[in-house]
Amino acid sequence: MKSYVIYVSTVTILLVAIMLSLAIGDVSVSIFHIPSLLIYPSNTVESSALWDVRIPHIVMAFVIGACLSLAGLVMQTVMQNQLADPYLLGISSGANLGALLAIVSGLAVVGSIISVGCAAFVGAIIVSLCIMAFARLLKRMDAMTLLLLGFGINAFVSGIVSLVITLVADTSKTKSIQFWLLGNLQPLSNSMMLIIVIVLVISSAFFFFQSRILDLMLMGQNLSLTMGRSLVNFQRLYIIVVSIVVGVTVYASGIIGFVGLVVPQCARILVGEKHSKLIPLSIVLGGTFLVWADVIGRNLIPGMSLPIGVAAAACGAPIFCWMLFHQTGGR
Repeated sequence: MKSYVIYVSTVTILLVAIMLSLAIGDVSVSIFHIPSLLIYPSNTVESSALWDVRIPHIVMAFVIGACLSLAGLVMQTVMQNQLADPYLLGISSGANLGALLAIVSGLAVVGSIISVGCAAFVGAIIVSLCIMAFARLLKRMDAMTLLLLGFGINAFVSGIVSLVITLVADTSKTKSIQFWLLGNLQPLSNSMMLIIVIVLVISSAFFFFQSRILDLMLMGQNLSLTMGRSLVNFQRLYIIVVSIVVGVTVYASGIIGFVGLVVPQCARILVGEKHSKLIPLSIVLGGTFLVWADVIGRNLIPGMSLPIGVAAAACGAPIFCWMLFHQTGGR
């Protein structure tokens, strides 16, 4: 299938999701009435529903989905493993632990969501630095070593998270923890939203211009060395950049799984392994996926909005099973 057909199809699916997201909800808005409400905002309930709730949700969902998909794609390439994503290396778990400690220690009360988000960002960076430090001590930076270190650190950090949740007796803090762990798309301030968009644009451009190096990584460390390129420093750099993207994402939306795992694999099925094609498509597909997950999560059960992490898992699991079936040829 030609690339432009894939992009046109993806954008069409995205536009359908956006229209459904704008039209469906506790306050129904006619699809034919939406253009006038977008061009001429008013004080009506429909206009408020669009501008105050649904449009911020759509923007947040697309940007967060794009960030997670990009991070997952790069991690799968660095690890040379299509099951790799930021969760595998413990980067997301580190962000999770940072946010959790901020809530338990009371920083969430002092600094609201900003303190929790900053703690999540710091947690992601610390875990990535630990991975780099352990790999340096072992004097090995191959994909398998990083993968095993990631498994170990992820298990260790997840154990600490479970212990902290068990020890917390405060009901209000437990609810805040659950709210954070299940993901959310609460609208942020314009300045914070701008920062996240800037991180997405810069990281996307950076990895796009690194496409040739990412293609080399798929060949393996030994083959790359025979071509005169050592990829160790690039691996370190990419993991740090992914940690920044993941930290900012967790800061904005909490923990959302499956996007970084499923979407890059879908993109590979559609356009192959060349990163100059993979990166743009993964970004668009990731945003589209999370917009659809948000639409389904907000409207699946009348009068109740599912956390975006739950909705993403519910949408991603069937797609993941389909991809396994597709790759094994139905055997």
